[in-house]
Amino acid sequence: MVTSASDTGRPDWRFQPIHPTRATLPMMLRPLKTWIRNTSRALGYDIVPLRDMKDRDFAIHLGQLFRFLQIDCVFDVGANVGQYHDFLRDKVGFLGTIVSFEPVSRNVTILQQRAAEDPRWEIVGHALGSSRSSLPIHVMKSDQFSSFLTPDNSGVPDFDGLNEPEHVETVAVYPLDEVFPVLQQRLGFRRPYLKLDTQGFDLEVVQGAATTLRNVVAMQTEASIINIYEGMPGYMDTIRFLNERGFDISGLYPISRDPGMRLIEFDCVMVNRAIAESAAAPRH
Repeated sequence: MVTSASDTGRPDWRFQPIHPTRATLPMMLRPLKTWIRNTSRALGYDIVPLRDMKDRDFAIHLGQLFRFLQIDCVFDVGANVGQYHDFLRDKVGFLGTIVSFEPVSRNVTILQQRAAEDPRWEIVGHALGSSRSSLPIHVMKSDQFSSFLTPDNSGVPDFDGLNEPEHVETVAVYPLDEVFPVLQQRLGFRRPYLKLDTQGFDLEVVQGAATTLRNVVAMQTEASIINIYEGMPGYMDTIRFLNERGFDISGLYPISRDPGMRLIEFDCVMVNRAIAESAAAPRH
């Protein structure tokens, strides 16, 4: 599914459904893979290819968290070409709705093509931020680094040539508070998870979600220890900001390290304090 800004500058929420004509083999096998994974874990074992060991604990934690909090939809903000969708489907075993937000035009095209194979995957072709606007985004040579912020590789010289602008696109930006109710009415989800991976722009997204955050059951943000963009918030500022808005840490998972084994950034999983406490309360 895809939506974008219309020529009038107003949001165009006329989602265009993309229905596969037939299920592909990978899609047909996913329920079987999920059953095998869940059954093996219930017996105290896990079947993990060596290449996936890095993400194993993260995937298990998210699976437990999603079941405990009954998460039925994931907002994948900063989708790139769908890597997080694949992680959720193939490693976590999440079969619910995924809404992927991605502003870079070539990535949107790829996502639209890929979403044709997954009827529970929605693509929204714009960015999220603190307010409605149009902003230039730096599309980097390695486009997983693409950001509204200017790169600063002084702390991690190994990123030279990767975190380096290839071109600039002007993209539409909307606050999540404007987008969320439209999506909720259309898709019918009740317990969403918010994943943020916007290369230094995560808190801008949160600032545009003051109302929505009360309904977010849990979330994930990419926190930076060694900044790789000018003006990006540090990890302590990020965690403090979210903690003040009612979210507590549930898990920390390294993303990358520099040649000196210093941690550059990590994924921080947080739960909505009020919702988690309610879920954990004894039932009488």
